[in-house]
Amino acid sequence: MPPDDESSSAPPQGAREKLLSKVARCFMCEATPVGAREKLLEAAMRVFARDGLHKASTRAIAKEAGVSEVTLFRHFKNKDGLLAAVIGHAIHSHVGDALDEANWKGDLKENLLLFARTLYSNMVRDEDFIRTMIGEAKRHPEYADRVIADVVKPMRDGFIANLEVARGAGKVREGIDLGMAADVFTAMLLGGMLKNHPAGDGFNSQSCGWGYSPEKFVAMCVDIFVNGLAPPPAPQP
Repeated sequence: MPPDDESSSAPPQGAREKLLSKVARCFMCEATPVGAREKLLEAAMRVFARDGLHKASTRAIAKEAGVSEVTLFRHFKNKDGLLAAVIGHAIHSHVGDALDEANWKGDLKENLLLFARTLYSNMVRDEDFIRTMIGEAKRHPEYADRVIADVVKPMRDGFIANLEVARGAGKVREGIDLGMAADVFTAMLLGGMLKNHPAGDGFNSQSCGWGYSPEKFVAMCVDIFVNGLAPPPAPQP
């Protein structure tokens, strides 16, 4: 009798994940290899972009990262936990310290330019993953809802809080819905990145294919946004 192949002997995916999670808990006291979490986050982004959210497996992600699947479950419990961590890691790297509230009491245009450059450049870096997430949002709305609630909303709230700081400093006129303004600004940058599709990474590209550079596109977005937020000029005596 021929030996059973792996697919016939393997337990169902759900049971298999539970089993591996249990094994991971048994080894929590063991030292985790240095950099394993970072390797898993980077590998997961590549596998999610390549295979899609639904088809990407924890086994494939662990293999891509060069670690055991037990290590993956030790860090993230399950695929959903890993996905949330990947998106959180990506967004944090996208904005970095550009949302530091202490930096938003000075020149609003400079603050927004730093934020926009950082966000745009890193969106270009993660373009494949972002396009996958956009495509999967319709097919798997539960992922989109979770991402918005757990990851995107905190970043959006931070941006709105910084705009509030700028308004308190007299840089933003009263009466503007800052939540809508934040959405408009980030949508401009995301839409531009998806449309322009610059070659290379971030601002290293000389042209978006429309006769202008990514740097000039981002500067234009900031200029339009700042002028739209600016308080009316003081009346002349």
